[in-house]
Amino acid sequence: MNAKTLSIALSVLVIALLATLLMQKGSYVSQATEHYNKTTGNSYKGASRIIEYVNNSIDVNKNVWALACETVQSAKTSQDQARLEAKFFPATKGSMSIANMTRRFEASSAYYFVSTFSKVEVDKKTEVKSLAGLVSVDVNALLGNVAIASAAEEESEDEGEE
Repeated sequence: MNAKTLSIALSVLVIALLATLLMQKGSYVSQATEHYNKTTGNSYKGASRIIEYVNNSIDVNKNVWALACETVQSAKTSQDQARLEAKFFPATKGSMSIANMTRRFEASSAYYFVSTFSKVEVDKKTEVKSLAGLVSVDVNALLGNVAIASAAEEESEDEGEE
């Protein structure tokens, strides 16, 4: 073999090798870009869900506190409290316990408070019972003292049964 044929063969081999490297580089770049887009997209969706959950929790907490404050300031009867509940949470209704003379409003399992009343009134026309004379609003659960709030509710239930 002469030097001319050998140089042509080596040139073709070098060009083929460079072409292979350039094609592989393009493939690596597209694979890396695809992987990056896929993983960052999933991370972004997960982070967005967490932020949405936190924002919803903040809104619920803010509205429950506003409802509790307005109940203390302006509610005299359980019907007044029911109107306030409908104002802040149209889709959620509180529950009333005539035996314990309490009304419990629960926006979620973590955000609730219990109002205690002093007497039960009966409407003469409809004979519907309601609570009157707001005594206190127990916000221990809103403060994070769920154990205290649960114990207080159990005590009032025990007293109501006797």
